[in-house]
Amino acid sequence: MDLGKLRRGEVIAALGGLLLLIALFFFDWYSGFKEIPVGPASTDFGAWDSAGLLGFVADLVILAAALAAVSLAVLTATSRTVALPVAASALTASLGIAAVGMILLRMIFQPGSNAQIDLKFGILLALIAALIVAYGGWDSMKEEGTTFDSARDQLRSRYARQQAPRPGTAGPSEAESHEPDESRPPPTA
Repeated sequence: MDLGKLRRGEVIAALGGLLLLIALFFFDWYSGFKEIPVGPASTDFGAWDSAGLLGFVADLVILAAALAAVSLAVLTATSRTVALPVAASALTASLGIAAVGMILLRMIFQPGSNAQIDLKFGILLALIAALIVAYGGWDSMKEEGTTFDSARDQLRSRYARQQAPRPGTAGPSEAESHEPDESRPPPTA
C-alpha cells in the first residue's frame, strides 16, 4: 500500500467516510421520548434505532457512501482498478450527495413527533461528514479529469454495447440516431 499515490480528493473523501462511519454507528442522532412497555421514557438513540423501513434504507445509502469513500482511497493506494463502468470517484461523489439528501430527510422526518424529538450532535456530524465525502469525491473527479457527464456517457456506451438489437426489430429511429442528417439544413441560431 503506497499512501503517496493518494490525491487530495481521495484523502478528503476517506476522512469524511471514516467520520461518517463513526457518526453512523457510535453517536446518538436523536433525543426524546420513546415508548417502552412501562410508558414513555426520555432516551437518546442512534441512526439504526427506531428507524423504520425508510430510515433503514436511508441508513444503507449513508453506509454505502461511507464505504465507497474509504474504498476509493484504499483502491488508489493499492493500485487496484475497479471493474466498474464509471470512475470510482464519480460513484463516491454521487453516493456522498445521496447521503447528504438522506441525512437531511432523516432530520426532517424524525422517528416520532418533531415536538418530542430533538436532534443530537451525531446527526449533525453525519451531515458534515457526508458533505466532506461528496466534496472529496468531486475533488478526486476533478483531479483525474472526470465529470459527471463523462461518467454518464461511459455508462451509456457500456449499456449500449451490452444491448444488442433483437432479431426482427429495427435499429434506432431517426430521432434517436446521433448521426447528422445530411439532407436537412443545419439549424440556425
